[in-house]
Amino acid sequence: MADKKGKRFGRWVRLAAERFLNDLKRARYDHAKGTSKATPKNAPFMFDAWHAWDPCDFIEKLPHVEGEWDTPTVVMHESHIFFVVNLFGFRNHDGTRRFSTALFAVARKNAKSFLCSAVLLYCFCCEAGNGPQVISAATTGSQARIVFNVAKRMVELVSDLREAFTLEPFTNAIARYEVGGTFKPINAKASTQDGLNPSHCGIDEIHAHKNHDLLNVLKSAAGARKNVLFVYTTTEGYTNPGPWGEIRHFAKQVLQGVVEADHFLAVYFALDDEDKTAGIEADGDFDETKWIKANPLMEVNPLLMKEIRKEAVEAKAMPGRHAEFKIKRLNRPSAAAGGWINLVKWKACKGAVDLEWLRQFPCWGGLDLASTRDLTSFRLVWNVNGVLYTHGWRFVPAAAVAGRTERGLVPYQAWVEAGFLIEAGAEVTDYDAVQTCILAAKERFNIQMIGYDSWNAKQLVQKLQAEEVPLQEFIQGGKSYHPAMQALELAYVEGNLAHGSDPVLNWCASNLVARTDPNMNTAPDKKRAPEKIDDMVALLMAIGVMQTVEPQENIDNFLKAPISA
Repeated sequence: MADKKGKRFGRWVRLAAERFLNDLKRARYDHAKGTSKATPKNAPFMFDAWHAWDPCDFIEKLPHVEGEWDTPTVVMHESHIFFVVNLFGFRNHDGTRRFSTALFAVARKNAKSFLCSAVLLYCFCCEAGNGPQVISAATTGSQARIVFNVAKRMVELVSDLREAFTLEPFTNAIARYEVGGTFKPINAKASTQDGLNPSHCGIDEIHAHKNHDLLNVLKSAAGARKNVLFVYTTTEGYTNPGPWGEIRHFAKQVLQGVVEADHFLAVYFALDDEDKTAGIEADGDFDETKWIKANPLMEVNPLLMKEIRKEAVEAKAMPGRHAEFKIKRLNRPSAAAGGWINLVKWKACKGAVDLEWLRQFPCWGGLDLASTRDLTSFRLVWNVNGVLYTHGWRFVPAAAVAGRTERGLVPYQAWVEAGFLIEAGAEVTDYDAVQTCILAAKERFNIQMIGYDSWNAKQLVQKLQAEEVPLQEFIQGGKSYHPAMQALELAYVEGNLAHGSDPVLNWCASNLVARTDPNMNTAPDKKRAPEKIDDMVALLMAIGVMQTVEPQENIDNFLKAPISA
């Protein structure tokens, strides 16, 4: 998949390729032997060439079931090979797949449904386990049957396949008698799906799901399986409250290295959108040379190019067709909010935060109690010789940890176990734990002032004031936030910030979207942010109260401070 000039592949595929090469190093892969020279002690997972090759060999023995082709059996395109090799080549030390969730996003007519069918059929036949339940799921029964019917037709056409794995196709299921398994389609009527115990799920066109119901039922039902797999195949779609926006955002965070998720594979073919901080220019919607970034099969299917050209002509002439063209043919989302943080420069500010050393210096705090059902943040910031140091405590109720763990995206459970999150309360956050933490910080550090958002904070604030904790309400508007956002931006861009590579803060930073008022003042925009930003809000409030309490000349010196050595 060479792309020396960056013409064939967009940003997200290039990042996926970088991740693959880095993961081979992490797995200590031996190219000569075709496997890892690793043990559980020195690598998080392994890579085995046979496990990468075997599903490709299986798929290329399958017949075409639609269209006219030069060969009787499938010849995999390199875009599909890349996905399959990643998915099955990386193994845990117990022999199971490393990846339990996989996303393949691409423009329409690039054989994503076939890929999903082939992967599920391979798992049904070749991954060990008694009573496998392979499921093709979608919003409607007809959509779920697209993936299922391709698999069913391939089973019908290949007698050797049926005989080798004791398969029998029926109208609404494929049976595998040897292990008591079934492969069947289901729709999004989640309330009727109780009793499922899926081993492998293919969810086609995940963008079309208008809520999380079906996905939640399947994730919950698969909890007893050791080697479970969820495969999401999709083309972009219009914005809705369903799971796709969350999945897409998480996938991009994984590819950018913001969130480490060794269970999640993401391959996302799309034209590039502008990202000034990353030095990426936007691809033109009607630039034919860029279409291949979203349509990898275009180079082997000339009919695909002809169809896209026809739709481009209509999209130019009829504005109502343009949005559909962008979504379905270029795999561009209908609407996307741009992030405020330059993640490359932000991640470079990973300097250590020595709390014992910082005890001698004054500090300021920010307290964001934005939600009783998810993330609450208390964060401190120190200004030492023009460098901002920051440390925080984040609180979540057990229900939020369980919900996030079940959805398999943001790693709340891993963060709790590593000490980056504090589990406090059952269904809602226990503010007594927050109070205890703040009082302990007051005794340990030289806290000058803590800024807080008054929403939902009255009772806790009264308790803290009774304990003589210095508090100051921080007005939630652009006029208050703008100086703090300017100071933070200047600090991290010039390398005058140390956050210790805190994964929760990094995650919130990557989610931060800014809003601008008529006076060009900027503030965090929680409504447009794709995910939680509470830890960044707490950091900005801490910087904000520092600016109001410190003498102005100190603020001026900080803003003008040179990059520290």
